[in-house]
Amino acid sequence: MLLVVVPVLLMLGSVYLHTVSAGLGDRVAELEGLNSNTAAESDRLEIRVAELSRPGRIRPLAREELKMRDPDGSDLKVYGNNREDDRQSGGEKKRENPQ
Repeated sequence: MLLVVVPVLLMLGSVYLHTVSAGLGDRVAELEGLNSNTAAESDRLEIRVAELSRPGRIRPLAREELKMRDPDGSDLKVYGNNREDDRQSGGEKKRENPQ
């Protein structure tokens, strides 16, 4: 009896594994197709972002819709001529006053 049961169980297990394997193969194909579609959509969206963010498009929109303008010389102010490294803007080292 044991000689009959073991081969039958092995055959049923083999059928089960083949069925599961076929289902997983279908799922893999489905996910690969989804991945391909997602990659194509990502490429399309990257191109759209590049189109929408180019300066030639943004400047007119800023002028028309937001009433912005390009800065001119009167908009710029100089608050000091010393740089962070304690040098004057001419490149000379700042002299300390002798006491």
